[in-house]
Amino acid sequence: MKKALSAFSLLLLCTGLIFGSGQKEAGTSATEGPQASAARVKTPIEIHNPNFTYPTEKINLTYWHSLEGRPGYHELALEIADAYSKIHPNVSIEIRKIPNAQQRAIWAAAFESHTAPDVVWIETQVGLLAKGLREAPAWVVNMIESTFTPYAASLSKINGKYYGWTGAEVDAGQMLYYNKDMFKKVGLDPQKPPKTMPEFLDYAKKLTQYDANGNIKVAGVGLRYSGGHQGIGDKFSKYAMPFMDTTKEFYYNSDFSDVVFDSPQWIEAAKFVKDLVFKYKVTNTSLPIPDQAVAQGLAAMTFRESFYANFLKENAPTMDFGIAPFPVGAPPLGKYPTGAIPWLGIVSVSVDSKYPDVAWDFAMFMANDENEIRMAKNNGGFSRLKVHQDDPFFKTLPYFDTYKVMTEQRPLVQNPYLDPNALQAELEAKLGEAVVQLLTDQNADPDKLMKDLAAYGRKRLQEVRK
Repeated sequence: MKKALSAFSLLLLCTGLIFGSGQKEAGTSATEGPQASAARVKTPIEIHNPNFTYPTEKINLTYWHSLEGRPGYHELALEIADAYSKIHPNVSIEIRKIPNAQQRAIWAAAFESHTAPDVVWIETQVGLLAKGLREAPAWVVNMIESTFTPYAASLSKINGKYYGWTGAEVDAGQMLYYNKDMFKKVGLDPQKPPKTMPEFLDYAKKLTQYDANGNIKVAGVGLRYSGGHQGIGDKFSKYAMPFMDTTKEFYYNSDFSDVVFDSPQWIEAAKFVKDLVFKYKVTNTSLPIPDQAVAQGLAAMTFRESFYANFLKENAPTMDFGIAPFPVGAPPLGKYPTGAIPWLGIVSVSVDSKYPDVAWDFAMFMANDENEIRMAKNNGGFSRLKVHQDDPFFKTLPYFDTYKVMTEQRPLVQNPYLDPNALQAELEAKLGEAVVQLLTDQNADPDKLMKDLAAYGRKRLQEVRK
């Protein structure tokens, strides 16, 4: 018996030496407390706010995200939550996916009823319009500014304030994806994608295939026409960029004091997109959504963010696809270059959280050195963190050169997602409603639709400024 006890004691001693030598401990129990082992991995609040006393009571956090379109992200989020709970076993984290098409309604209902989750991955303007996001505490600001690249930090700052960190891909926004084999079949050089909007239209005409009855078999370009109106409006708006000087205006004028949808440039862009369906007949609304249409070989080109490269690799593994910068305007289709406009989602803590300190800790745990690069590699785009900028992985990405062109060689765009009026998401959704009419109704009037949208935007501006 004594020998058995001695052996057991020796085993405990050795285990203690292992943990004491710097190895990662699986976790401490709630009764041991967060500082029970000097070797225990620290979470961000313990690093950046060392005077904080971590609670020992049982805490249940909730985290909702709108990233169902990023294959593998939900599973990765579950792994990150599990890793956090192993460090702080008194904390459990429940994660929910928010369908993209329903997200505005779901978030609005949650904020209105004060049942929003503790941690949110949300489109920035949706959260701000609902007044549902907490301004980041000083230690979070310190972490962002000391660890994020200046570009990523700028994307996290809205109207001079941080409400969390940019959870969307740090990329160029909409890029041209195209099927190289389809280019070859019609005599187009797959190494020379269209650089201007007139070239883009010419390529779309050449790439479109029709059956004996004149119906489209393969579209030259896939257009977003279904799903959430906000997503439809977002995709359409990028077609407007070559028609206007986006360094000075886009949805708004230069100081965000007025909307500009009734400008000749927006009206011209709306007419062009309608013409793609009814005049040039290079696309239609009987196709699957563009993501699926291109993957299934039913469309030759479309515009999408960086995550789409991984989508195509997974869903169309035999496709040889290319990625190129968004075409620039050139007469008669605009005259301006198009720079990067990344989508601005944010990871923040809601005003309804009962445990805001712990919620901020988990939110920033997702952005630490280990977890942030896993998300970047899964979701697309480039790392937000300074420490990962030389990671060779990013130089292997198929959109690396396109990213460099659109962020370094193209002009800095007036990013509409930095809207201090917090109306961007709503305006995108209303724009999406107009786009559906443009793409489905041959009698739709682009001039009237854009002017009606401008009137709506001005009315909302007056309301939010009261």
